[in-house]
Amino acid sequence: MSPREPLPLLVTDTFWDVVGDAVRAHGDRIEPVVVAPGEVLDDETTARLRLACLSGDAYPGRVLDIVRPVMRAQNLEWLHTFSAGVDAPFFGGLLERGVRLTNSSGASAPSIARTVMMLILALSRDLPAWTWAQQAAQWQPRRFDEVIGDRLVVVGWGPIGREVGRLAEAFGLNVHIVRRAAIGDEPFPVIELSALTAALAEADWVVVALPLTPDTRGLFDAETIAALPPRARVVNVGRGELFDEPALIDALRSGRLAGAGLDVFATEPLPPESELWSLPNVIVTPHCSGVTDHTDRRATDVFVENLALLLAGEPMRNEVSRP
Repeated sequence: MSPREPLPLLVTDTFWDVVGDAVRAHGDRIEPVVVAPGEVLDDETTARLRLACLSGDAYPGRVLDIVRPVMRAQNLEWLHTFSAGVDAPFFGGLLERGVRLTNSSGASAPSIARTVMMLILALSRDLPAWTWAQQAAQWQPRRFDEVIGDRLVVVGWGPIGREVGRLAEAFGLNVHIVRRAAIGDEPFPVIELSALTAALAEADWVVVALPLTPDTRGLFDAETIAALPPRARVVNVGRGELFDEPALIDALRSGRLAGAGLDVFATEPLPPESELWSLPNVIVTPHCSGVTDHTDRRATDVFVENLALLLAGEPMRNEVSRP
């Protein structure tokens, strides 16, 4: 396409209010295609789409406002998604079509890592029990674990894992990394993923921050969970499908695992009948550990930067390659 032809860019109306000025700075190189809630684009407009952004405001209620036209847009060249996770078949289908895919990976790392530390501190102090005591107007002082010197195993060393490691060190935890292979620049000891079971056997805390891939799905099965010592607690901010959830529930119920802080689940929303809601050693958060105003701003900055890089013909940030 000639540089003089405007590139139609599909965005939601609320996101356009945020990025409109930045996009207009590119002059007539971009033609905004702005969709209102529930709006269905006609075939002619859909066929002309070349660029699209699946922004944070679309999740969860307005995803189809972007996804439906993107699936029909046979001339689409680039999609940017705020979601760091691109394991859904929708994204794989785009890559197979030759659509370039970028995401805002790293934008949510600071907020998710702080949620991880909140969960570690809450579990170490049995915050749920204090909350229940408060509701019952019962004065129940108790000793608690300071976590200083505890061994924290961070499984996954992407932006979230790195920020967890940085914060955890400041709280006095003894951080170890599990990743596929050491690169050489890690600030903490590295254990290769192939030795995961051995790493877990020495853990006081395990933070799981892996993406969901065919290799990682079900990685924490019953056998792997059984390798954890009874004192260990698990925090999962990766994907629910990384765990065999019934095996995890069984270990938590029986006391073979001390506790868990879970932000992600095999089925979301977490069904009301799930035992995870009522287990006294579990803290449930509804897949929102990265949902903050600051996260949205950082994710938007990645989109704006990538749009400029795309128009300049330069490599974009966080481009997703085919499996």
